[in-house]
Amino acid sequence: MQINEYIVFLNNLFDVNNIPLCLFRDDEVVFQIPSAIGLTEHFRSSYHSLKEQGTPVSYLSTTFEAYYGLIQLEEDNLWLFIGPYFLMPVTKEILPTVIQEMHIPPNDEERIKIYLTGLPNGPLHRFLSYLCCLHFACNHKSITIDEIGCNSSKTESNINIEYTHTAYESRENEAIHNTYLFEMQKMDLIASGNTEGMKKNLITPMPGHQGTIGKDGLRQAKNIFIAACTMYTRAAIAGGMDIEEAYNLSDIYIRTSESYGNVTDVERLLKQMPMDFTERVEREVKYKNASQPVISAIHYIKEHVNQPLQADTIASYVNLSTSYFLKRFKAETGVGLSEFITKTKIEEACILLSYTDKSLTEISNYLYFSSQSYFQNVFKKVTGVTPGQYRNQKKTPVFMSNH
Repeated sequence: MQINEYIVFLNNLFDVNNIPLCLFRDDEVVFQIPSAIGLTEHFRSSYHSLKEQGTPVSYLSTTFEAYYGLIQLEEDNLWLFIGPYFLMPVTKEILPTVIQEMHIPPNDEERIKIYLTGLPNGPLHRFLSYLCCLHFACNHKSITIDEIGCNSSKTESNINIEYTHTAYESRENEAIHNTYLFEMQKMDLIASGNTEGMKKNLITPMPGHQGTIGKDGLRQAKNIFIAACTMYTRAAIAGGMDIEEAYNLSDIYIRTSESYGNVTDVERLLKQMPMDFTERVEREVKYKNASQPVISAIHYIKEHVNQPLQADTIASYVNLSTSYFLKRFKAETGVGLSEFITKTKIEEACILLSYTDKSLTEISNYLYFSSQSYFQNVFKKVTGVTPGQYRNQKKTPVFMSNH
């Protein structure tokens, strides 16, 4: 293709996904979009690092979790440089680190900050898939994600060296990993919703050696936290916790741990987390023997608690007639559908009153009560106090009392 044809193609491509693109011929920048952003030298440095790999398609990741790619346009002696594409959104908390790592001149910092916060983000595999598509579009050759770059043998070699060294040191110092049974016990307690057993487990010192999985104490604590959170999430789902609820809770715990700046806070959160998962599973255990349609209906109600919930809509969702569904729901849960929906909405109201500053009107509207006065009457009937009294007492919801 001619240069002007590449430019049209790259302009359209950038308009679709907003990932920066830079066209090189040797060391010369032929075209760049967006232009005039003050990052050409940073791009040039990454371009040279990628080009040294000597492969038609390559990528690199930075310490600040940005990805860059390079594709050789074989017929025209050109190189297409792609990125940065970030793993996570560039927030104000990590901007100083990114600016420092990119070596941005002070007079360009404000402009670059605005530019960086608008860039797309996502997992590495998505970025690599994008490189595969671009390679095919430009060179008419297919490539898989596993074929991108040339560091696999080096990485494998480094892993083997590190593994051999670590295994030797562990045997020599008798620092053997023997936490497996303890971890399995905790996961069983979560999956069964056994809060009493979890209380005892949490005051029992954990035996064994956890290994080194972080560059410093704080990173070590956070990595252990993330690994534990992943296990607890899987155990909770196995115990009957709604999948979306479990993953949302997991995301919140991990984000919270990442926001902490000291080991003590991370370890305190690590103590709280398994009990939280266990209590949430315990609330599901009483319905564990219910049929799949009833369990699906319960999850549907919880996921749509902020919407009008009608019996025929829920019955249709679980593929049952309304009359049969209502009889089956009450027989298996012990309460009628209307009562269950009301209870679920009031539980959500308790959480919002305890952990947010939303007004009674906002909560009433959010939970789809017909009016604020009706919401207050129902709330008092279920809890024994008005929403205002509940909030003023700073009362923790009874179903979350051990959090």
